[in-house]
Amino acid sequence: MDKPDEELKIHEKATPYLGGVAIYLSSIFFINDLRFVFFSSLMMLLGLLDDVKNISPKLRLIFEFFVILITLIPFYSSLGIIYFLILIILGVSLINAVNMIDGMDGICGGNALFIILFLSIISKHYIFIYIVMAIIGFLFFNFYPAKIFLGDAGSYFLGYTIFYLTVIMTSNHGFGGFSISVIVSALFYTDLFFSFLRRILNNRSPFSGDRDHIYDKIKRRYNISVRKTALITYVFSFLFGIIGVISWDFPYIGLSLALMEFLFLGIYLKLYSYN
Repeated sequence: MDKPDEELKIHEKATPYLGGVAIYLSSIFFINDLRFVFFSSLMMLLGLLDDVKNISPKLRLIFEFFVILITLIPFYSSLGIIYFLILIILGVSLINAVNMIDGMDGICGGNALFIILFLSIISKHYIFIYIVMAIIGFLFFNFYPAKIFLGDAGSYFLGYTIFYLTVIMTSNHGFGGFSISVIVSALFYTDLFFSFLRRILNNRSPFSGDRDHIYDKIKRRYNISVRKTALITYVFSFLFGIIGVISWDFPYIGLSLALMEFLFLGIYLKLYSYN
């Protein structure tokens, strides 16, 4: 059970947090990519262990790095050394970005749904839509007021899924596939980037927690409900997804639009500050 602490965990009552395990079990047996099944299972188990035992951040980071590295080795010949190294950093960052944004009902699961859906369609790896369907089922119980949380098991599994689709896109389409994947997933990267920037500018550890993520800023700025806040973040994710689709034929236009949305979110919502 995830118990509120009135600081980072602001839900009203103790809530089960194994919803991510339900997403995993509802989808993994339909996916025939054995490499994905094996390594995503390791990531899910890492998150589950953290849910139950609260393992140290350093140990988690080492394990994430190891799984990402082993995942990329079979793709090395098609990726090359530059993308290989970039994707190691990107993979660890993405998994933690997805975990970091899981702080309000419906936010993480709903946004991951749009990202995985877009990447599955663009990459033509439709088998991953089973995960999208599992997330939809989960959201019925996770939308405010949540009856169950995603947990680290779920955020790690979904984060790894997005990373794996990014690897497939980069391996098959080079810079175009890489840039489209980053654009589609950009809501997570935006929140991660400005969270680190905000903390560094205020002389805090970039790894410390706070209540100034994208969803926190939206909710406070407009004084709206948790449900409406979640829906607004979905709109931003959907826009990044559409921009990713545009980027397939018009890469420079797509990159420009994505940068505009990135800067809009950071500046308009003042994600760089604690105001």
